[in-house]
Amino acid sequence: MKQGVTKQKILEHLRLRPASAAQLARELGLSKVAVYRHLEDLRESGYVRVRTESKGGRGRPLRLYEAIDEPTAYARICNEMLEQIEQLYGPGAGVRVMRARYREQLRRWQSSFEGLPLKERVQRLAEWLTERGYQAESEVRRGELALEQQRCPKLALARGHREICSLEMEFFGELLGVRLERECSIAQGDRCCRYRVVDANETKTQP
Repeated sequence: MKQGVTKQKILEHLRLRPASAAQLARELGLSKVAVYRHLEDLRESGYVRVRTESKGGRGRPLRLYEAIDEPTAYARICNEMLEQIEQLYGPGAGVRVMRARYREQLRRWQSSFEGLPLKERVQRLAEWLTERGYQAESEVRRGELALEQQRCPKLALARGHREICSLEMEFFGELLGVRLERECSIAQGDRCCRYRVVDANETKTQP
């Protein structure tokens, strides 16, 4: 694995959650010494920072590395616009704007999901999300259908406006014609966003 590629892999892991050099070494299949060297290069370049976390016992504190990702210019503009909307039109106005946008997307896309079996609808949504940078997939685990995404293009916004996550799950559920339950969230520090189908009412999407 080339050094530039290795550093990128390390950053991708740290963008999902903080980790120690030992944890990264296990996940990437590299030596701890090699990972530590890459981490120090990234730290000196301003891409990661390190913090210590007590183990709660007499052992040495754990050194955890985390990515330093400044929001993109686009994310900053969106965040500023939402804040400006709230200031001009009052609390909740930004959420109403986001909900209206999702409603418009629902109107445009819902017909392409109608009439399909639930499993195919979830698969189509995963493909639709992946095309938009979510790196999503559908899966069946212990007989339960779920949608999982490894990336969140709206992460910089979601960290400051958690209501966006709820709106997004609401939109996914309406697009699929089911009720979803979130099991984990990237915005809350988990490695992925995962939605489990808890109420599959097939009659909602039948012609």
